[in-house]
Amino acid sequence: METIERLLLRGQSRWLLPGAALGALIGLLLLLAAVQLYVDFQRLMANDQSGGKHFIQVNKQVNIFNTLGVSAGFAADEIEEIRGEPFVRSVGVFESNEFRVSASSSMLGFYTELFFEALPAEYLDIDAGEFDWEEGDEELPIIMSRDYLALYNFGFAPSQGLPQFTPNTIRRVSFDIRITGKGQRRTFRGRIAGFSDRINSILVPLPFLQWANERYGSGERQPPSRLILEVDNPASEEVQAFVREKNLEMSTGRLIGGQFVTMLRLVTALLLFIGLLIFVLSILIFALNFQLMIAQANRQLRLLLELGYRRDTLADLLVRRLGRLFLSVGGLTLLALFLFHWLFASWMKGQGFELGRGLHWLVWILAIGLSAAFYLVNVGTIRRSVGKV
Repeated sequence: METIERLLLRGQSRWLLPGAALGALIGLLLLLAAVQLYVDFQRLMANDQSGGKHFIQVNKQVNIFNTLGVSAGFAADEIEEIRGEPFVRSVGVFESNEFRVSASSSMLGFYTELFFEALPAEYLDIDAGEFDWEEGDEELPIIMSRDYLALYNFGFAPSQGLPQFTPNTIRRVSFDIRITGKGQRRTFRGRIAGFSDRINSILVPLPFLQWANERYGSGERQPPSRLILEVDNPASEEVQAFVREKNLEMSTGRLIGGQFVTMLRLVTALLLFIGLLIFVLSILIFALNFQLMIAQANRQLRLLLELGYRRDTLADLLVRRLGRLFLSVGGLTLLALFLFHWLFASWMKGQGFELGRGLHWLVWILAIGLSAAFYLVNVGTIRRSVGKV
């Protein structure tokens, strides 16, 4: 049979089928990668603590009067007015520290002044079970904006000769939190309980901040300078018009949603389209290549038929060649996709996002389905072409 196969393939270009196989590999890889990316995105959305809710943070714009000492905070009637807007579902007030606070670490050799803010638990985007405090606790959990960690790693740490941290490693580091006020001083053992993609701040539990303000605060209660709003749609014209009318500044944080969601969906859709286009073209190229191969081997095929070989036997030779070639394409595609996803999941874990290391079952089903379609289309082409000789 090998002799017959070599006879049929004599005079054929060595690069036509490998070129088509490479196109099939690239197309299939892009298709499956887009599906896996979509599944991973859905997992991130499922793990997000927002539960599909939308939040924005607002503060007043700073002007020359604020520079001269006039407060830029929200009065009680302004908060009530905002709470009454039809697009606002709820309003959370940022509470700030009224005492001095600093953080230091003898092991890392750094010292810095800090500020603290606190919010009700329903506005946080991490598990509240890891972020509680009761009077008498020596350990103080802290939520830090993920952007602050990036600023530390790529701005502060290199300039000060300090080590850089992944989100996972810095959560294992403890440091001293010193609060000072009313002639008193107290030191707590601080630890990072999580990172917020929603709130750009350094957050401590609300019970702690209320207790510390009462015991160490100056007693000069300032109106809140920031609010967090749960709204129907942060990008709606109604919200934008309200922000402009009230001369407010708005931030949506880095919540998985909004513009990031739109961008990711566009990238996924583009990958799907390009991958599907390349894969369909590779099927057509394979079919045309085998048709051309059979047309060029017409004389050899007629000779073999005259010698008593059956058409099905000759077609099976070409089908087996197709099977070997596509098994190689499928195996290399899945291996490349598994390696890429394993590296991607490892990197995401370092950024604080947990993804499964293996490929999703939908990817396996799609890979099997597309491979079967590819194989059956080309087998049909081969058998029809041989049947016409």
